[in-house]
Amino acid sequence: MFTLLLATFAFAQETDFSETDKEGEAAEAPEAHLGAELGGQYTTGNTEFYLLTGGMNGSYKWARSKVGTVLGANIGRSRVDADGSGTLDDAERGVAMKQTAQKYFIDARYDFYLSDHDSLYFLGGALHDYYAGLSLRTHEQVGYSRTLIGTDETTLLAELGVDDAQEWQLVDGVRGEMIHIFAGRAMVNFTHKFNENVGIEESIEVYENFLDTADLRLYNKAAVTTKLSDMFSLRFGNQITFDNKPVEGFRKLDQTTTVTLVASIL
Repeated sequence: MFTLLLATFAFAQETDFSETDKEGEAAEAPEAHLGAELGGQYTTGNTEFYLLTGGMNGSYKWARSKVGTVLGANIGRSRVDADGSGTLDDAERGVAMKQTAQKYFIDARYDFYLSDHDSLYFLGGALHDYYAGLSLRTHEQVGYSRTLIGTDETTLLAELGVDDAQEWQLVDGVRGEMIHIFAGRAMVNFTHKFNENVGIEESIEVYENFLDTADLRLYNKAAVTTKLSDMFSLRFGNQITFDNKPVEGFRKLDQTTTVTLVASIL
């Protein structure tokens, strides 16, 4: 209800929309974007392991509507020093690599623009994060998005919404215990281009369980992107995930640092 009231107020205050047909003028052409990123490491010799991280994102905007999706994966395996000797012996090298990272996620979103700066959004997604104790988390979300600053160099975006999540948690290695979470969501995203080649981005996202105030989740993402060519960029990223009430037996804090090659396809 709070989100709906905010959107109604914004629509009443600002109804100009550049995509709307004006007399004697054609509407702007649709916009499409598609990008992908990939990074990883592979080591053999005294130690053996590999790690891959990657993702894709795309969007299509026309008139007052925009659809988009983002997906990603983080997987890894390694040889294990089972006897703690500090080296890998022939027997340990003969055993299959053990999984050490396994995370997949996907989100799909629709925005309906009330003005150039305001939109209502609807979102659905899924997450599998084995080493955070989640066999599967699905969620549906609705909210209001406002662009506070929108220039070619700098953007500042704020969002408020409500999120309905269903978590199938890993309990003693058994998948299937479902936890339901109904939460409020607040997010701030900031981007800035220092020049044509270097830019930064940071977002802070908070979820607060309406029925259990101690159940708070926080996501912080930060990245620096350096342009290598018209198509490729190098991205240095860091993500912090904090869950004040994690799955029992798992830690509250996760941190991931990545270096990836980004391709702007469209």
